[in-house]
Amino acid sequence: MRKRKQIKKKILKTAIPITSALILLIILFLGYQKITGSSIKEKEFLETIETNTYATIDNYVIYGIHLRLEGKITLENQVENIKLVLSNGKTELEIPWILEQEENTYNFKTSKNNNEGINLEKLPEEDLYLLIKTETKEEEKTTTKYYSVENKSIYKNLEYYTLTKNHKNNKINIEWNTYENCPTLRFKIKETTLPENVYDITIDPGHDVTDPGKTVCFNGSNIIDPDWYGNCEFGSLYKESDMNLYVSQKIKEKLEEAGYKVTMTRNTEQDRVKVYDKMGSATMANDTKSKFSFAIHHNSSGINGGISYLKGLELYVANDINFDLANYFIEEIMASASTVTSSKTQHLSENGIYQRFFTEKEILEDDVQPSNKTTNNIWYYYIREVGGVSTGATNDGRYAPTYPKNEHQKSNNTAEPYLFELGYMDNVSDLNNIINNKENYATGFVRALQKYLEQE
Repeated sequence: MRKRKQIKKKILKTAIPITSALILLIILFLGYQKITGSSIKEKEFLETIETNTYATIDNYVIYGIHLRLEGKITLENQVENIKLVLSNGKTELEIPWILEQEENTYNFKTSKNNNEGINLEKLPEEDLYLLIKTETKEEEKTTTKYYSVENKSIYKNLEYYTLTKNHKNNKINIEWNTYENCPTLRFKIKETTLPENVYDITIDPGHDVTDPGKTVCFNGSNIIDPDWYGNCEFGSLYKESDMNLYVSQKIKEKLEEAGYKVTMTRNTEQDRVKVYDKMGSATMANDTKSKFSFAIHHNSSGINGGISYLKGLELYVANDINFDLANYFIEEIMASASTVTSSKTQHLSENGIYQRFFTEKEILEDDVQPSNKTTNNIWYYYIREVGGVSTGATNDGRYAPTYPKNEHQKSNNTAEPYLFELGYMDNVSDLNNIINNKENYATGFVRALQKYLEQE
């Protein structure tokens, strides 16, 4: 009996490592099959693409959650149906585009606005190639052809992390490659989680401990000491910098409750914020690969005594964008916070939405001449510089040492920025609403963003 047990032990001792080795071999084999099978299918798909002709991409930019492309293709024959698609041979997504034909040359772009184009949040988790698809009918036969794209821009590969949803993200590697002398643009999409230094959204609570912005008294009385450390004759003293921070903290809290990963340029009343240093007000959104960047401010008319005729919400936006998200912000904040839009007409584009561009006079008054600013540049540095090439960022280092160079000035992968003036602090009714309604301002803000992302 004892001998049988010893034999059984020996068999088990030998069988366990053999079984483990077999399991490991099976796993490796299945993995190898998956990899080689995938590469074989990809190879077969790529070999169907035309190699004698391909489109050229002259410009491509990620702004917020959208990728914009501009390019052209010349075809030998007239085609009846031409499309821009993302495909891997099995899955095919048609991409809306603007197409202009000049004889056999087709000029195209995915959008006319910075915040439109290929919505990177909506791409499926797989490898896709950007292609031009044509269909030509000859008698009763339809011939379909695919043409690849070549990078003629100054930019190389890009990396994008989708917004956090259900604690998950996708990482999208946008890669320029070559297969058998055929240039390709591949979107390699895989599920991941955000790296520690990557965020969805950046919030900039305007001003800081060194610059409080507007200071007012609760009941509209004048400040005794003109210095911003002064006191009020009656009631409390309010600093814009602190009010910006309080509302920003509420917005951050609600965005995080909705599942987003959010960072702020400052977190306390005592923080100091540089503009162009790393993690500064003009750089943090892009340092952290955020998709959106929001500056929170409160306004003033300069009229003392709390009797300003101006009141209400103003939202400053970038050049060359559609106003969908901006309109959602206006609608939802007004509804939630019981506020109105400002009656100010200067720089007004739509109800509550403003675009302030440089004037010729302001350009001539620039600190460094000749200035590289134009009347197509947004005046607010926060919007102009955060948006990189899309918004015409101008700080190329010429203002050093006062302002260091914006390291993202020429970036083609940036956040989409917005600057809020939530109300007029020197209007007593506006001030009271802001003080007592911070929660509702934040609620409207988050509802607007969620509504926009859902409809996108």
